[in-house]
Amino acid sequence: MGASKGFEADPSLPGLVRHMHAIAAYREELGRLQASWDTLSLLGELSGNATEMAGTRAAFGELSAALLQHLAIETHRKALADLRTKAQNGINILVRNLFERTADIGFLSADEHIRALLETGSDDAAARIALEARFKEYVAKYSVYSDIILLDREGEVRARLEPHAAASSNHGIRNEALASDGAYVEYFGPLDIVSDEPRLVYAWRVERPGQRPLGVLILVFRLADEMDGIFRNLIAPDDWTVLACAGPDGTIIASSCPIQAPAGLKLPPGALIPSNKPLRLGGRQYLAVACEAAGYQGYLGPGWSCIGLLPLEAAFEREEGQAVEGVDAGLLDSVTGDPALFSDELRTVSRQAGVIQRDLNRSVWNGWIRQTDSTEANVAFSKLLLSEVSNAGRKTQAVFDASIGDLYRTVIAAILEKCRSHAGFAIDVMDRNLYERANDCRWWALDATFAKALSEPAPEAFRACRGVLGAINALYTVYSNLILFDATGRAVAVSQPGHEDLLGTALDGEWVARTLSLRSTQDYAVSRFEPTALYDDAATYLYAAAIPGRNGRPLGGVAIVFDSTPQFAAMLQDALPSDAAGKPLAGAFALFLDDAGKVIASTSERFAIGSACDLGVDLGGVAPKQDLSRIIAFEGRYYAIGAVISRGYREYKTRDGYRSDVVAVCAVPLGAVTAARSTLAVAANANAATLARKPGEGAVTEIATFHIARHWLGVPAREVVEAVDAADMKPAAATLAGSVFAGYKLYKGAPVPVLRLEARLGIAGGPREDQQIVIVRSAGSLLGLLVDALGTIPAVCAADIMPIKELTSRDDVPATGVVGNAGSGAGMLMLLDVDRLGLDILGRTPFRAQAAE
Repeated sequence: MGASKGFEADPSLPGLVRHMHAIAAYREELGRLQASWDTLSLLGELSGNATEMAGTRAAFGELSAALLQHLAIETHRKALADLRTKAQNGINILVRNLFERTADIGFLSADEHIRALLETGSDDAAARIALEARFKEYVAKYSVYSDIILLDREGEVRARLEPHAAASSNHGIRNEALASDGAYVEYFGPLDIVSDEPRLVYAWRVERPGQRPLGVLILVFRLADEMDGIFRNLIAPDDWTVLACAGPDGTIIASSCPIQAPAGLKLPPGALIPSNKPLRLGGRQYLAVACEAAGYQGYLGPGWSCIGLLPLEAAFEREEGQAVEGVDAGLLDSVTGDPALFSDELRTVSRQAGVIQRDLNRSVWNGWIRQTDSTEANVAFSKLLLSEVSNAGRKTQAVFDASIGDLYRTVIAAILEKCRSHAGFAIDVMDRNLYERANDCRWWALDATFAKALSEPAPEAFRACRGVLGAINALYTVYSNLILFDATGRAVAVSQPGHEDLLGTALDGEWVARTLSLRSTQDYAVSRFEPTALYDDAATYLYAAAIPGRNGRPLGGVAIVFDSTPQFAAMLQDALPSDAAGKPLAGAFALFLDDAGKVIASTSERFAIGSACDLGVDLGGVAPKQDLSRIIAFEGRYYAIGAVISRGYREYKTRDGYRSDVVAVCAVPLGAVTAARSTLAVAANANAATLARKPGEGAVTEIATFHIARHWLGVPAREVVEAVDAADMKPAAATLAGSVFAGYKLYKGAPVPVLRLEARLGIAGGPREDQQIVIVRSAGSLLGLLVDALGTIPAVCAADIMPIKELTSRDDVPATGVVGNAGSGAGMLMLLDVDRLGLDILGRTPFRAQAAE
């Protein structure tokens, strides 16, 4: 452990703490309080005051160091967690996108138009122009590609979308695509027919089954454009985070900031290795994380990582206080007791602070009791010193409370950010997935087989259509069925044999009419998310595109039935936050909701598809770029939730005319909803609560007060011996359980019976871990009173005490009177009759009490 300006810093934090401004402020304030404790300790020794402050002073010092260390660790941990979530989402989203590309190249390379061109002579200009027009149609829909290139077996360019000086290729990707036994070739680097700069391309051979390959098709992916969109979604405008995609050797491929992390820069080896140490780059220090792809359906991508960088000077600037504003006061009481959220060490800090403060209050309270009726010359000074000690303790506790609150808020804020980020990941994956569905239906609607069958209807033609649909569906398993329908909306072909009962029937749904009214090959129609007979009466989306006719009127359409139930469930499952073992956090759930707040998909059986979400949050107020994160109470538990609305992807939902607001919600349980613990007055500053009295009012009596639940009680201070801790009290036997007898406390070698005051007085309450015992002289013996907290010791004039007989005619109330104003703001003070209490309990105990000293 290395020292860091007043406290021991964790070994992983050298050089980081000085950037944590909140910790610096607390350290400075605690330093000032430590100086006050040093002064008070010295004055206590000079005055000979019996109150022992050395132990309390040392305990506060040790706890201050532990508190600052935990705050530094959690602050660092949260910053790293935020950074890691962004980097992990970045690489996972990219890999999911590239997975779709591996399917595209396999499907497009089997296109009949492409095969036909390679089988014709190289001088067929009309066929080349027609195919290049088809390439243009493809890229208009699958806009993730910048170019499509068709090579023959010898590497000659037969057709391409974008002009280029090179007419042939000698690159090894051609031979690899011709000879590979895989399903695609993925390559990143320079390519002689594309660019001298690295490009990401996908290639596969064009062939007829059982015959010699005809050539190679190459798709050029818009990597820079794609990464820019990913980074823009993950990094807010005011966020200092830098994200970069890097190859296995650490070379940056794409970056959100070309100044701090330019493409081509080779990162030091340490940047790719998990470490808590800052990374030095370009003369600046960064928090750094590196995340590899989690993989998708067995596909791991090109082997790249996403690097997250955050400049140290900005890493710990975010204010977390508002993250839990407006939450019920019982929240921290609930969540801090949950070992799944807070470590034992973290929870111990809060408990220790309370124990130290309680011990100090008791020490001051007992010190004040000892000064009662004292005739020593330094009584006034001793009481003043006790008050100052109490003040110092309260100030120290206030700093502890504030910093512990910040500590817990830091942890909770990290959970909130995790929920928001995971909801953002879920909705991003959904948008990208459905973008592909909109592309698929439009592209398949251009298949010449469909147009010919609809323009020249015949059984053989429709059987050919069923074969095409079946082949497509075999490659694209995200669909439960593909349907070809004519201009009247009647189904004429399906991909799944089990759905052939649809043939000849008119398709139901307003989306059919919308599809048949489309006039552009770029247009498509989408149904609402609702139950449909086409999906066994379950709810799903239906995407459809019109099949163009020569007169401009559609011949019919292609509809795709999205297999929404397993697909959406898998998206949400992947979006659930996980624990250190990689398993979803217990009790966490994720949802997709439509614009009416109805459930589209859920990871929890609690939320049925189609039901109204009853989380009690106005998700209608979630706007693009205004994500929601907050804490709610739901079904007896607190939850951290994050909600993000659909932002669209590329032209999908942004400029293609389609609008469907979907909200992704991610929720993590924080703990059971409990009533906030009542705040008890525990200060032992008697001087501040002393009543002002007018001259001539006579003598005053000092009252030792304490609290039970919300009730303020007291006894004459001269009748009090001492307050002691109740931790080792021996409880009453089972036969006496529930009576006014609580048990006994061993005091100076002898047992003292302890009275359960709430039972005797009929006060609602119960055992608390931090109860104390006030030992009093009663009926010639010692008696213990079990109390929740010690109060002030005010000086009360006789004129301010109202006798109990003036308030009630009952003779069983063990009180002598009440004080309407004892100066502490705690309300009415009831004065107890200790002799009456002693007589009540002595007959109930199995032994004689110790005689009073």
